[in-house]
Amino acid sequence: MPAIRRSCLCGGIAFEIAEKMGPIGQCHCSKCRKVSGTDGNAVCYARAKQFRWRRGEEMIKSFVVPNSNGWSSNFCGTCGSPVPHTDNANKIYFVPAGLLDDDPGHRGYAAHIFVGSKAPWVEIADSAPQFAKGFNSRRLNGPS
Repeated sequence: MPAIRRSCLCGGIAFEIAEKMGPIGQCHCSKCRKVSGTDGNAVCYARAKQFRWRRGEEMIKSFVVPNSNGWSSNFCGTCGSPVPHTDNANKIYFVPAGLLDDDPGHRGYAAHIFVGSKAPWVEIADSAPQFAKGFNSRRLNGPS
């Protein structure tokens, strides 16, 4: 399988994933809404050992949200696009699906998370499972 390429809006940051990524999920928490500027944040994941920065890693900025137990938002310092970040164990990259340059092969969302705090104007219209809070992504064919 050829590597899946992705980049930020200005193209300064680019990366690739050398294997099929995990399914795409939509997070509806207030933090993801603010990061994306819309009703949520579509994210997929990739094993860290299959992830490679192609360029622009030095352009990444990070904002640690006050009173959030270390939750941070990583973004391109030039165009503001959200960019991938790792889990606490540095084993998985959470990848904003909107940075897609190539087709990952997935269709639709595998799940909606944090729907208990979704924006009141959002109506989820697909049949993907909904979770009031987060869930362990390994339940949906996650990386080992």
